[in-house]
Amino acid sequence: MAFIKAITPRQMHEMFGLYHGKWNKEMDRAWIDPERGYQVHSRMIFTKQYGNVEHVTISKTHKEGEPILATGGMRPIGWSEKMMIKNELFGEDRAAIEVYPKQKNLVDSADVYHLWVFDKKFEMPFGIHPSEYKKAINRGILKLNPEELTLLAKVLNGCELSNKDSQKILGLMENYKEG
Repeated sequence: MAFIKAITPRQMHEMFGLYHGKWNKEMDRAWIDPERGYQVHSRMIFTKQYGNVEHVTISKTHKEGEPILATGGMRPIGWSEKMMIKNELFGEDRAAIEVYPKQKNLVDSADVYHLWVFDKKFEMPFGIHPSEYKKAINRGILKLNPEELTLLAKVLNGCELSNKDSQKILGLMENYKEG
């Protein structure tokens, strides 16, 4: 089964006075996928820098016996699932981002995931492919002496460490954090 259109938060607000928040009552598109248990809402926003951007919320629907509002990671949605939803509803040729804000701007009151989907013409100014950036910035590397390299090799190879070696590794980690 695929996504089907559903009543929107905007309609719920206009018809029944629900959704008094700032942005939820602006969500004017909605879909559900009963088989996979997803619900998706969206609204179009205009930005000076990027033009029209679609703000999308994705959540999992509750099952009988579960609370309606899921919090604290009760119903997580993985990256590949969000990518699949973005592709199915908004297209494979559109880029989207998920934002991890500064702690002071964090709003985390429900297991709802937010994507911002850009216009088809938009190209990300960064990415993991070398052609997408001018030059990687060399921030240096942790300088280790031969004894420290040997210890690190033991850790990476899953070898058991003595208490003395464990303390040395912890010291290296502290130095790395400070450096």
